Amino acid sequence: MSSVPQTRNQQAVDAGIDHITLSVTDAHARAAEFVERYGFEVIAAGDTPEFTAVAVGQRDTVLVLLQGRTDTHPATLYTARHGDGVSDIALRVDTPLRPALHAFGDVTHSFVSRTAGEPWSLPGIAPVRPEHTDATDATDTTDATVTAATSTDATQHHLLHVDHIAVCLENGELDRTVESYRRELGWGVVFEEDIHVGAQAMQSKVVQSPGGGVTLTLLQPMTGAAPGQIDDFLKKHGGSGVQHLAFAVPSIVDAVADLGTAGVRFLSTPDSYYEDFEQRIESSGYPVAELRKYSVLADRDHDGELFQIFTRSEHPRRTLFMEIIERRGATTFGSNNIRKLYEAVERQDLA
Repeated sequence: MSSVPQTRNQQAVDAGIDHITLSVTDAHARAAEFVERYGFEVIAAGDTPEFTAVAVGQRDTVLVLLQGRTDTHPATLYTARHGDGVSDIALRVDTPLRPALHAFGDVTHSFVSRTAGEPWSLPGIAPVRPEHTDATDATDTTDATVTAATSTDATQHHLLHVDHIAVCLENGELDRTVESYRRELGWGVVFEEDIHVGAQAMQSKVVQSPGGGVTLTLLQPMTGAAPGQIDDFLKKHGGSGVQHLAFAVPSIVDAVADLGTAGVRFLSTPDSYYEDFEQRIESSGYPVAELRKYSVLADRDHDGELFQIFTRSEHPRRTLFMEIIERRGATTFGSNNIRKLYEAVERQDLA
């Protein structure tokens, strides 16, 4: 395991995540899931002969659920190959460099520039009116006719931002992908490690934008190791792609309790994980009994602690899932918990 200083290149493109597009077979149904379970609100929508789209937002996170309406639309082609999944990670920049940049697999980076304070929109996707807005209100200047849906009170809007995006790459693609980010955007590797889980093993490199607004955890199966869950994802997904989105929260115990009530299903952690917890972690901001109750994993690095939990994949192919993470100074990614994640996913697959 090693931490690599970020290269400060004057040519580096600083960026944040403007939005993440998920190509899906039913935009309204998937949007409703994020609203009801995760506390998002519908902020924009669009319906054209080519596509149907619903944008949901929560604080600094915007997800666009994009459904193709023609056989040749990119979203239609994506879902035919991979099922529902992340197809674009849009980067917010001061000046768009180009329409889009190939990232990995069938995932792209589009570039977006926005004026501060303007309603969120994209071509063909217009802002929607909040539920409390009177349709006859003369101050409403949007053309949208869709009313914004709001989440249930149970979720309480815990999500702060996208902490990182985990990507599974075909064997041999890791260094090539890292080099592409260095060449095209000037982004460097800030952390790298090899992770061994029994006979399985993977290589990981974390690429980050200069200001830290975009963090991509790139994973590749290790040559010579036994096939593992990265290989399994690649087979089920049909090539490289986004394995999970990690959402940062201020309090993981509160978030998991409320999200669970709202219908989010999390992977369970065996009681044995907590037996020597206090010796392994030394200190924790939560009582062990509370972490055990909610199956929350904990880890520590040289900068602090982190707490994390992974959702059960609701994807028909058992590929895409979510992570909830709370950082208390920690800057790494809980590699000591990878074994527990693997065990939990295997239990899910056998269920």
